Amino acid sequence: MKIEILIIGSGPAGSSVAMACAKAGKKVAVVDTIFGGTCALRGCTPKRAMEAITSAYWDAKDYEKAGFPTLTKPVNWHLLQAHQSKFTALVPSKTKSNFKEAGIEVIEGEAVFLDPHTIAVGKKKITAEQIVIATGATPVLLDIDGSEYMITSKQLFELNHIPARITIVGGGYIGFEFAHILTACGAAVTLVSDQEEPLGQFDSELVNQLVQATLDKGVDVKLGYSAQAVAKTDNSYRVKTKRTDGEIFELEADLVINTAGRKPAIEKLDVAKIKLEINDKGGLAVDRFLQTTKYEHIHAIGDVTGEFPFTETASYDAEILRHNLLQDRRKSVDYTGVPYAIFTHPQVASVGKQADDIKVKYKTKEGSLDKAFLQRVHLNEFAHYKLFIDERTDEILGAHIIGIGASEMINVFAMAMQQKIAAKEIKNFLLVYPTFIQSTKSLV
Repeated sequence: MKIEILIIGSGPAGSSVAMACAKAGKKVAVVDTIFGGTCALRGCTPKRAMEAITSAYWDAKDYEKAGFPTLTKPVNWHLLQAHQSKFTALVPSKTKSNFKEAGIEVIEGEAVFLDPHTIAVGKKKITAEQIVIATGATPVLLDIDGSEYMITSKQLFELNHIPARITIVGGGYIGFEFAHILTACGAAVTLVSDQEEPLGQFDSELVNQLVQATLDKGVDVKLGYSAQAVAKTDNSYRVKTKRTDGEIFELEADLVINTAGRKPAIEKLDVAKIKLEINDKGGLAVDRFLQTTKYEHIHAIGDVTGEFPFTETASYDAEILRHNLLQDRRKSVDYTGVPYAIFTHPQVASVGKQADDIKVKYKTKEGSLDKAFLQRVHLNEFAHYKLFIDERTDEILGAHIIGIGASEMINVFAMAMQQKIAAKEIKNFLLVYPTFIQSTKSLV
């Protein structure tokens, strides 16, 4: 089978490129095992659908101090799963039907490279003029005894009920988000992180506040504990951990979840056969036009490059690539001002650099937000911000926020960075009051 453009992966990035190229009259095929991508099926979409409900639960617990009726039951896990399924159940079939309606060839199975222009899917061979790799990321599996007893987020989204005691191994953003969700559903959760200072991509002072907010919800947070082994007992599991001082501790759990992170999903492609270069993040190395460094006709976009594990950057990559595939004059990527957030309660959000990474003269603006109007309205005690501003240009170099609405507030600073808007100009924005976004004017 010969086509013009072959896309491996059907998430937001791959789908966007496929639809644009098909609309332009190109002969396109998409290969995947389950259509729809990680974000839509077992990532951002189901997680946010669940978090919206559990964060409302945590809000209500705080609101009891202001007259809200006392909650006597946790969130019902079974109904919560049914809620998130409304957003995920039909994604694979809908994705495939949309492709077919657009005239795109749908090929189900694992893609394996045979040569730089040809892949195999089972016994089927497809040769393409252009190849786009958009396979996303996959969970990092821990190399410890008993790792087979641990589930990942994929299996968690498929559980009809949750047991009483849950241990989460991994102190990244996924681990903290699930800790808040599962605790709201009535589970006794222990979060184990091998780092004494987790979430290194975020400001440490804000992370300390998040840890305290997590502890206040009843999560047993163990920092500086690395998982050594998981053993199955008659009715539960025993998780062996080793603290940074060498002392061994064992935890009892009815369910053990691996949230040790994700890595670019390239293993099954056999990219070594065609000698594609791997970058220092374990992803496919690409140039500023998203072409692999080995072949101009093979492109990689989204999480598979290891650059930014976010749906928004994957969609941005797709926008750049579909232009480059269809237009004579190419565009290059610019990742200035990419924001990111942890959807815990409260949220933590960041954009740009932390202090140690800044090489120019800058000024710092920071302070507690716990007395800010909207944080007080929501009875939130964990709220703080830090801004780093270029002394010469007055441009935002970095912004870091913890608080209710932080994921919305950070977008103001992200847009200012992307558009090179001076910090003082943010004060002149006319925005709806009182809103979280409007409150950013008081921070600069």
